[in-house]
Amino acid sequence: MRIVAGAGRTQNDEAAAVCRPGTDLSTKTPVRYSHAMPDTAFADLIFQGQLRPSQADVVRLVTEQLSDQRTWHIVAPPGSGKTVLGLYLWAHHVQRPAVVLSPNSAIQSQWARRVDLFTPDSTSREIVSTSARSPALLTSLTYQSISLPAGASASGDLAATSLWVERLLETGHAESEAAANAWISDLRHRSPDYFRERLASWRRQVRRQSAAEGNTHDFLHQTAQDTMTRLADADAGLLILDECHHLMGHWGHAVEALASTLNDPIILGLTATPPGEGHRRQDVQRYRHLLGDIDYEVPVPAVVRDGYLAPYQDLAWFVRPTAKERAFVADADRHFRALLHELCEPRTTKGTEASVLPLPEWVADVLQHRRLPTRRVDTWKQYYQADTDFADAGRALLHGLQRPLPAGVPRLHSFLHRWRRHQDVADLPLDTLTVVLDRYIRHGLRRSPAAADQALCEQAIDRMRILGVQITEVGHQRCASPISRILGYTQSKVDALIPILECELEQLDEHLRAVVISDFEKSSAVTADVDHVLDEDAGGAVSAFRQLIEHPVTNTLDPILMTGSTILVDYDLSTLFDVACRHWLAEHNFEVELTLHEEGSFFVVSGTGRDWCPRVYIQMVTHLFQEGITRCLIGTRGLLGEGWDASRINVLIDLTTVTTSMTVNQLRGRSIRLDPLQPDKVANNWDIICMAPEFAGGLDDYHRLCRKHDRIYGVTDDGAIEKGIGHVHAALTDMRTGDQEHDFQLLNHDMLSRAARRDTARELWKIGEGHIGQAVRSVEFRLWQAEFPEVARSSVEGVRMQWTEETLPLAIGRALLEALCGAELLNNRATLRHTVRDGGYLSLFPENCDADDAVVIADCLSQLLSPFEKARYIIPLTVGTPAPTRSSRWLPKRLGRLLQSMEPATICWFQLPAPLAGTRELAELFQASWNDHVSAGEVVFCLKGEGRDVLADIVQAGRLPHTPPRVRDCFL
Repeated sequence: MRIVAGAGRTQNDEAAAVCRPGTDLSTKTPVRYSHAMPDTAFADLIFQGQLRPSQADVVRLVTEQLSDQRTWHIVAPPGSGKTVLGLYLWAHHVQRPAVVLSPNSAIQSQWARRVDLFTPDSTSREIVSTSARSPALLTSLTYQSISLPAGASASGDLAATSLWVERLLETGHAESEAAANAWISDLRHRSPDYFRERLASWRRQVRRQSAAEGNTHDFLHQTAQDTMTRLADADAGLLILDECHHLMGHWGHAVEALASTLNDPIILGLTATPPGEGHRRQDVQRYRHLLGDIDYEVPVPAVVRDGYLAPYQDLAWFVRPTAKERAFVADADRHFRALLHELCEPRTTKGTEASVLPLPEWVADVLQHRRLPTRRVDTWKQYYQADTDFADAGRALLHGLQRPLPAGVPRLHSFLHRWRRHQDVADLPLDTLTVVLDRYIRHGLRRSPAAADQALCEQAIDRMRILGVQITEVGHQRCASPISRILGYTQSKVDALIPILECELEQLDEHLRAVVISDFEKSSAVTADVDHVLDEDAGGAVSAFRQLIEHPVTNTLDPILMTGSTILVDYDLSTLFDVACRHWLAEHNFEVELTLHEEGSFFVVSGTGRDWCPRVYIQMVTHLFQEGITRCLIGTRGLLGEGWDASRINVLIDLTTVTTSMTVNQLRGRSIRLDPLQPDKVANNWDIICMAPEFAGGLDDYHRLCRKHDRIYGVTDDGAIEKGIGHVHAALTDMRTGDQEHDFQLLNHDMLSRAARRDTARELWKIGEGHIGQAVRSVEFRLWQAEFPEVARSSVEGVRMQWTEETLPLAIGRALLEALCGAELLNNRATLRHTVRDGGYLSLFPENCDADDAVVIADCLSQLLSPFEKARYIIPLTVGTPAPTRSSRWLPKRLGRLLQSMEPATICWFQLPAPLAGTRELAELFQASWNDHVSAGEVVFCLKGEGRDVLADIVQAGRLPHTPPRVRDCFL
């Protein structure tokens, strides 16, 4: 079962009914078990607060089916109240001793603290434990406490070595078992560090195999096994798995073993980020066996609309590589282009050696003869079904090179608009080139007996590796790319912190609470292939910290750097920091002695004493941040990500290169918690992106940004709530290699303007107006002046009215709606609403119709406004353009315009959408509406005769839309 809060909740009857704040569900009858009665202590547990709507939904759903269902899988964003939800179900409904497992000690402590919402402070300590040695009514532990693996043993090493030998034999790296053992023994003596690393890896594989066979206990440390036994003896009947997306590896095996030990407990899995793709099949199966399908999901926008999370904006700042970095990227691009041109040129051979055809001829030959890697097929349909990627990529390559397609190979009608403007083969999308080059390298050059081809093969593999593509024996895959690393950790990103924080400081002043998060502290960016380009601190937290304290404006924020091993404090803050920390440590009875060591413009903080550890100093520095003693924290995602809580954050600057939905959502979750001291808080979440689109690989960081936002909802500047990169800026939905049209300074200007309009952003979220309803399909495209300048100075033929970039698309939309209604494909109430977004993008939203009609309208608009290579019917856009007359030439300019004539001119042709192109009658119905609302002109049938020639001339002349609109599914 899966219920999504906000989106279509009404379809789930009583189980999904909305329960407003203040609803009391504590009187529900708790579930009783024949094998164990509830502890009498539950009678004193009474929730002191009010359930949120989504929490009440889950409680109702769980309690109504608890007698039949043992496992619950709940997805809700950070800050939406998952902890309170779990405790509520435990205290008022399940009423059994419970075990809560969390990924770190911060979250572990949070569960223990929140029990105070159900009981006076004097009794909470008696029923809660965070010690594995002394379980209580609620025992809050970390996953590590039950998953500690057994230490190295002779039997374990023997099993690992046996598996190692088995793999060496299977892969042909050893001819016999004796040879494999000899090789491993030699490795042990000659490279002991590498041997230990590999043996540890094989131990982990042995543990996984054993766990898959149900023998997890055998590979757990005795301490972990004893913990499980004590929890079972305490009659734990509820197992709460917080941030359960972590259960894809060893922790999942351990939890499975614990569930078995506890003898069929109720299991409640809570997460903000359910696992996506990229996991091993066995791990996915085990996860689903533990938790099942998602039972209830709360999308972030629904919680924001209900007022329980802070509204936010996702923003991006664009930078260019430094001169030194750009030279590296340009050099790699130059070598790649040279390679492509060499692949496309005929090559000579020595003696009688055969040489493979140049790339375009080779591709054409493969397509013409329908050659698959291992066989041929008889028809193009069979070929396309068997090898769709190469069939499309090969035709796109030939189109980009302006080479004719072989006889019998149909034109590539899809996506040709993407390459219409490209002049160089290297400007084709890298994913397209990769498909073609992978096949050419592996099945062309590598199979050639010519030495020159073999040398070119190795050169091509090296060039592709620089762009992040590894060509292997069996295909291609993504790999670490020097270009991607340079773009990800460029110095320009650190420089960009200044204008962003200057803007935020100007708006928020003393209320500013900014967090800058990077992948690492320092040095990790440098590898042998880029160490001459990036310095040792490139992209790290230390580099960001230095930049901020050295600038006169950002230095006023008194930045603090905090990582898992380091605390750095701005020089100006050192005295206040020392006093505030000592006071906080004394107030919390921590035995710690602080020492500050001066390092030029900052101090390095160290501590000694029984209580000095990351958990303590994270709480301490977070307190200083909340209080405003520092207004800017710099740290790493490992420390300031999952489990870290600072409600006052209103600016998050993400310098990380991580793209997994789990980590990205966790980072964003830090900034969107409500701030009791600033009830009107709006969080600005910034990404900083380095772009060099004129070079191959120069959009790697942009593609990273797109992957980050693939599963993130955000509010757009026209008030829609949309998932994906489009909610950041409309211009970011279609960037390509070789495309230099985008002005990054204008994009940055738009972003700063939005950052300063927090009140507007809050209004766009429509907080308090109820759930977000169903998604609406709409169409978005660039305003037309860039493609058809004539539109701005033309009018409908015979009517003295000039078109504008907005009125023409609306007129086309009205003509479409009228034709669809006339054909009885749509009800007569449907209308179109339009908005204009930053960067000159217009969106058309169907209104006064149901979801199915909205899909029909949007799809028809998309077809009507898209480029085309073939069509059944087309219709012209005929406009009147001013032409001088004899009288107008002699009169003053203003009076002369009144006497100008309007000469008709066809500036563009459009294809009729499929629902209106099935018959001549439907086409003429559309024509009538088009003539009434848009322009004069007759439909042309293009499948035969003169119409086919007309279509060919139109396509050749480019008298058709150049860029397809984007279909959006968004909430309004």
